[in-house]
Amino acid sequence: MFESIIYNSSGDSVRSFSINDDIEYVGGRVHKGKKCYYKGVGVPYRSHFMKEESISHDYTVSSSAHGNVFYAGHVVSKKNFINKKGIFLEPYQPFFPDAIGSCSIKEGPLVMNSVVFERSSVEIFDCIEIDVGDYEDRQFYYELDYKCKRKTYLNEGDPYKLTELLNYMIVNDWNFLWDKATIKDVSLDGRVTDVADLFISEKMSHKLGSIYSVLYSLSYFDQKKFLEFLRVNDLKHEDARWFVFNAIKLLARNGVDVTELNPSDLSTQNYKDLIIRYIVSGKNCAYCSCDLFMDNGDTVKDKYIEKTKKEIRY
Repeated sequence: MFESIIYNSSGDSVRSFSINDDIEYVGGRVHKGKKCYYKGVGVPYRSHFMKEESISHDYTVSSSAHGNVFYAGHVVSKKNFINKKGIFLEPYQPFFPDAIGSCSIKEGPLVMNSVVFERSSVEIFDCIEIDVGDYEDRQFYYELDYKCKRKTYLNEGDPYKLTELLNYMIVNDWNFLWDKATIKDVSLDGRVTDVADLFISEKMSHKLGSIYSVLYSLSYFDQKKFLEFLRVNDLKHEDARWFVFNAIKLLARNGVDVTELNPSDLSTQNYKDLIIRYIVSGKNCAYCSCDLFMDNGDTVKDKYIEKTKKEIRY
């Protein structure tokens, strides 16, 4: 029997719920039981994200947000949450309603996408609402299974399977959010483990940003496997511009008309124009795939455009 404790913002235990299974924590918001996996039944608390203006003496600041996701604010630890396990009734990230350790309505596309996206590694068995009292946003957990048993592409993934995944997504208009660590959501056998962040769109900005996110994140996390993928697909990489240029090549190979992207122009000027008009103007993580947070996404997009204009010189 597994029991998850729910803590209020003061770190006091206010509720709990039980699951008839022997469950152990495996990472992120995911636990593994004898019956299935569970997403959203709690976490061993370590840290979460907050905007600087919201931080008080109740928190210890660890660092600024990781990577280029500048809008996540600061990584903080709340003193009253330390050494506790469960669900904590504060937002994990400042833009979104997911409480620390559980899932909000933002994860809703997980159910439908797991069915209609043919290369999903996820099978959903049930979605259960959690009683969180008068907490502002409804919270849920999922009972599910992973066909890949949560083995990611970075664990000896097959570059041919990754190519098949990208080809399928391009042809069928499926897309990733452009500014996430996308390769971590790709399984060893070329499936997607976090299908909640997938969305359908024919827009060029979404298609280009989707492939860009795979190439960029693969290079960032594993140069050896990045070079392996380039070799299999007869691509080269000379500098940062080639994340975009190679994404254009992969789109073209799958029948996408890329004329508007001016693919023959490999200049820095064209690269900057492509970044502003087609990458950062696409769908970032602050939008979410479900389009419930358009104002957040627009705010972040504007900040990305401002940063791009300053950082990329002609």
